Amino acid sequence: MSLLNNPGKKVQNIVNKIGKGKATESDITNFSEILEKEPSLLPGIVVPLLSILQEFNTKSFKTAIMAVNIAADKDIGIISDSTDVFTCCLQKSLKPVELRNVLEIIFKIYETHPGKMNISAVPVLLVCLRNMNAAVREKAYFPLISIALAHPEFFKGYSKELKLALNGLNVDERIYACKIIQSIADEYPKIVEDTYELLLYLEKNHPSRELRVEAEYAMSKFKIKDLKPPEARKNVTAQENNKTATESGVRLPGKSEDGLEIPEFAGVFETCKKETQNVPGHEYIIQRKENINISDQIEKIVPGTDIGAPVLEAVFNIAVEISREGREGKTVGTSFIIGFSNDVLAKSRQLIHNPVEGIPAIERIITYPGFNNTIKELAQLDGAFVVSGNGMLVAACRFLIADASNVNIPKGLGTRHFSVAAMTTATKAIGLVVSESGGRITIFKDGKIVSSFS
Repeated sequence: MSLLNNPGKKVQNIVNKIGKGKATESDITNFSEILEKEPSLLPGIVVPLLSILQEFNTKSFKTAIMAVNIAADKDIGIISDSTDVFTCCLQKSLKPVELRNVLEIIFKIYETHPGKMNISAVPVLLVCLRNMNAAVREKAYFPLISIALAHPEFFKGYSKELKLALNGLNVDERIYACKIIQSIADEYPKIVEDTYELLLYLEKNHPSRELRVEAEYAMSKFKIKDLKPPEARKNVTAQENNKTATESGVRLPGKSEDGLEIPEFAGVFETCKKETQNVPGHEYIIQRKENINISDQIEKIVPGTDIGAPVLEAVFNIAVEISREGREGKTVGTSFIIGFSNDVLAKSRQLIHNPVEGIPAIERIITYPGFNNTIKELAQLDGAFVVSGNGMLVAACRFLIADASNVNIPKGLGTRHFSVAAMTTATKAIGLVVSESGGRITIFKDGKIVSSFS
């Protein structure tokens, strides 16, 4: 009876259960209710809870961090001197729900006690900004932007991590990185000036309008007179038929009217009229790759598959690079089969030994820094790329052998398109083809063309 009538003993009993990894959701609910009525108990329970976090037992961590988050809601000041504990937690292998709790606590501390936040939090928060979980990325962004506003100097030496976020798999993390760079550049542009070229590339080429706007705004913060952004390809003399780029639709380097050299990546593809195709069974629009909000289209393509929308968008962006750049001065054609990789592997075979087999799994994620260059090199080889729904490059140089007897595609498309269409008929995968002649990108689903970009 004494336990039932003694709130202090009740809450201590719950803390003991947390430490042993035996606390239930009901225990955590009771813990919150007791502290609501008896906030004076907080000082006696915070220390043992922080000790549990530092010991990092996977069985007890989830309930321990939930309990500390509840305590933080009651009195954040009582844990405000423990930022190092939470920073260390972020370096552990945590589940998304655990990460979110830790990030919430860090933000609460910074919001109410900004002087308690130290520079050691920046690198681990930047890692969380690139997490595959959208809620984790968002919760990492809030303390990062707060730090960038109050202490932009904390980001000195971390521009590389910001560039990784700018190159990230998810559009939101790229936008977050742009906003953080904007805040830093307001006072210390030199800290992040090496992000300028990447921002410029995104502003000129990325399909997301929101990202292009944020990248442009971030660039405007740099007071760099000798880094004038290349002009869009208006009135650029193309080296073909004496036509302007907007007339010919080509993607050649050239000069603007005032004689400035226009780099290859500036205004890569002009926005032209959409060309509608009405082929039996295939209703799609051929669109220009520039100024297309691919995100909206992808959201309509991925339902019914195991593919994350950011994964398909990342593959599309790599395809645009292959289409635009080619390799060693030559045009390159290739294909990607995305999603349901086990089914795809069962209906294909290696033309040569799988060239990515020896690469560690984490380095085969399509947004791994620099891996897009590996993909572009491999695109010169025969065969298709197989990408899992979560973004891992499973194989390259695959010969697709799915049954093509019921495939019907528009005239003028080659064997690569035919085999990809067949694979998307035989499996639930999505297919993407880069044409060697012309660089057109075609997306297939269920054997049909759903999008085409010229």
